[in-house]
Amino acid sequence: MTALHFLRNVPIQRKLSLVIMAACALILVLACTALFVFESHMLKKTFARDLATLAEVVAATCTGPMAFHDKKAAEEMLGALKGRPQITAAFISSPDQKMFARLAAGEKFHSVEVFPRQQGSHYEGNDLFLSQPIMSDGEVLGVLRVRANVQTMHHDLLKLYAGMLSVVLAGSLLLSFLLSMRLQKIISVPILQLAGTARSIAQHKDYSVRAISLGRDEVGLLTDDFNLMLAQIQTQDDALQGARQELEQQNSALHASESKYRSVVNNVKEVVFQTDAAGRWILLNPAWVEITGFSIEESLNQNLRDFVHADDRAADQEEIQMLLQRREESFRHEVRYLTKGGGFRWVEVYARLATGTDGAVLGITGMLHDITERKLAQAELETLNRQLIATSRQAGMAEVATSVLHNVGNVLNSVNVSTTLVAEQVKKSKVANLAKAAALLNEHAADFGAFITTDPKGKQLPDYLAQLARHLQAEQVTLLNEMDQLRKNIEHIKDIVAMQQSYARVSGVTETLKISDLVEDALRMNAGALTRHDVEVVREFEEIPLVTIDKHKVLQVLVNLIRNAKYACDESGRADKRMTVRVANGEGRLKIAIMDNGVGIPMENLIRIFNHGFTTRQEGHGFGLHSGALAAKELGGALIVHSEGPGCGASFTLELPLDPASGNAGQPAPKSAEAQGTKNL
Repeated sequence: MTALHFLRNVPIQRKLSLVIMAACALILVLACTALFVFESHMLKKTFARDLATLAEVVAATCTGPMAFHDKKAAEEMLGALKGRPQITAAFISSPDQKMFARLAAGEKFHSVEVFPRQQGSHYEGNDLFLSQPIMSDGEVLGVLRVRANVQTMHHDLLKLYAGMLSVVLAGSLLLSFLLSMRLQKIISVPILQLAGTARSIAQHKDYSVRAISLGRDEVGLLTDDFNLMLAQIQTQDDALQGARQELEQQNSALHASESKYRSVVNNVKEVVFQTDAAGRWILLNPAWVEITGFSIEESLNQNLRDFVHADDRAADQEEIQMLLQRREESFRHEVRYLTKGGGFRWVEVYARLATGTDGAVLGITGMLHDITERKLAQAELETLNRQLIATSRQAGMAEVATSVLHNVGNVLNSVNVSTTLVAEQVKKSKVANLAKAAALLNEHAADFGAFITTDPKGKQLPDYLAQLARHLQAEQVTLLNEMDQLRKNIEHIKDIVAMQQSYARVSGVTETLKISDLVEDALRMNAGALTRHDVEVVREFEEIPLVTIDKHKVLQVLVNLIRNAKYACDESGRADKRMTVRVANGEGRLKIAIMDNGVGIPMENLIRIFNHGFTTRQEGHGFGLHSGALAAKELGGALIVHSEGPGCGASFTLELPLDPASGNAGQPAPKSAEAQGTKNL
């Protein structure tokens, strides 16, 4: 185990040298061993053959002694075997297996029985046993038995081969070492280069480096696979680096976003909150302290309903339950939140459901926006709007009164003309001539007949009276006509005053009337100005059923729109000034449109034309259209403006809800109704 561990830590060059040298040594040892075994076998075989030949010769020479039973001669013949030191014993036995003669120098056998009876030669270990019959004319005279030991020969052969092996092995090991040192570079250099490349890549983390393939052997294939692995690692490393960079960027962006989020959450004026499923606060930002006065520490884990005004608590909990029951995705409403000082703040709540990745309800998250100032501003705005409406009503009534006074003035002009004509007619009357004729008749009352028939003046008097009568009749007709016109003008003044008194009543009172009559009244109130400025009025009235309406508000809007259309036509400088008044029923809504071919409205003015204080006329006050739009909103309708631009005229359409079943139009709208405009207010 220690040697194996040692070999594992040996450099590959040495391993290769050791492997080559060990292989060479093993081959040499195996070759020498095989050669030794072969030589040993051949030695024994050759020795056996040589000994058999020698035994045949000795047996042949012993034929005579055996035939004459000459023991001494036989022993002398056996002496020929002494030249072989390997022979340890030799004797001749008689046919009856009795010892006849033996080699004196050899091992002493006291009995023939101890010698193997097997004929021929055979080895038992290192001992060779040889039996050679002594024959004479086909008769066996005896048997020559020889025993030889080849161990010494084996030792000599082993020493020879051991010496040769040592010399050859040493030379071959030296040669194999030198050769391995030369050849191992073919294997070790690519491996060392591959290892160096791997070490360089490991040190510098540069996966673009590639190992150089020096062949197509196993090391070359390993190099190719190593390069392929590097390519995959580089691809993965590039992807990993890209992912790491992206992750770092995302982390940086996340940290920056988190910092910004925390900065925004901590500095935003709105309360950012989150509750658990039971409605307890689990997240509040510092704005909570600014709005309510309660600290975050004392508010967390408290139920949010405890901070809602008692009057708003039921509605707030209803919205929350609808959210928790998933009947709605989010809600937005306005409630009052209690403050630590005992008061309350108006808050706009926006909330949505917070769920986990498994869809389970975690609670509610959202924002609380302090709208107390807005509520106060709205209340103040409502007060100002009421004041503005009252002011605009007074201004509108002043405009109406001005129009009425103008109309009365026009009628009074007609009255003045009529009275002037009557005065002129009276001044030019022939009544004085009638008095002269009467005086002339009184002078000639006594001689009236003679005066008529004989006096030249008397003769002309009947014709004169007839002519005077015709003149007086003509004067009478003229005076009666003027007096009738004067009466009509006075009646007109009475009608105008009565109409003004009718529309001067308190607004908000609805009346059932024909809408076309109301439009005509508005036109009559502007009739003098329209006539004076030569504006042609075109009427396009559809048949509309009787409607119940706030007559004063609608009239106020229409009078203002007609007056504005008159100004637009007059400022255009056109000769064909025209205003079209259209009354129509459009999809259940009453539409009264005042259209003119005047100066038109620029696009930039369309978006602010209903703003309070906006006017394009030097003498305008800027709340006529604004108050008209507010009035339309209060009536549940809208005031819509449209113009293609300067020089293209404009149209203002008053839309009011119309219910054909009840005939109701222009009823006050719910508080949620919104004014519109194109600009649509």
